[in-house]
This record gives sequence, C-alpha cells and structure tokens, in this order.
Amino acid sequence: MADKVYNQSMCDEAEQLLAAGKSIARVATNLGVCRDTIYDWRDKHPEFAKALKVGKDASQAKWEDIGQDGVCGDIKNFSATAWMFTMKNRFRDDYKEDKEVKGGSETLVEKLLNKLTD
Repeated sequence: MADKVYNQSMCDEAEQLLAAGKSIARVATNLGVCRDTIYDWRDKHPEFAKALKVGKDASQAKWEDIGQDGVCGDIKNFSATAWMFTMKNRFRDDYKEDKEVKGGSETLVEKLLNKLTD
C-alpha cells in the first residue's frame, strides 16, 4: 500500500478536529494515516505544524471550558477527577504537578482553580 500523500487541505481538517477536543490519534484516523505520519508532516510542512499548534491550543481551551462549566454545576454528572486526569495527560506542559510558578509553587488543585478563574 502506498503512503498517503500530504496536501494542504489536511491542515483545516486537523485543526478542526483538535479544536473540537479530539486527539492526534483521531486526526490520524480521520486522515487515514498513522501518528508517525502526522508527526512527519508536522516536521516537513510548516503550515501543518501551525494547524496542529492552533488546534491543540483550541482543544485545551475547550477542555478548560468543560472544567469551568463542570465546577460551576453546568454539566450534569461532571467528574472532576476524570477531568483533572485528562488535563494532566493531554496538556502536560500546563498541568503537570511539579510545575513551578513565579513566587513559589502551587498544588495541582490550586493551579486548576486559578486557571479556571483567570
């Protein structure tokens, strides 16, 4: 089977899927390739790399909105534990437990609450 050929229209689909809160695995599946191909395209095509970055930022914003809505009681049967697990694993740079901030360090719960109230 031949490798699927990259085309720039894939940028929009990748960005939209990520912005909807989907994963890189979902992007790869929808585009009919494996994750390694996604990462290869990212490294070779600056427009695709940008689409992934923009989509991932939008994904994080969407997941943060879900957390804020859940904390405020707007989501029935919201699981804060499952949400925190998701955030820590999908958005490690911003939600890892040992991240230091200016003026000291915060606990994970303090970071999440501060992020939700920003």
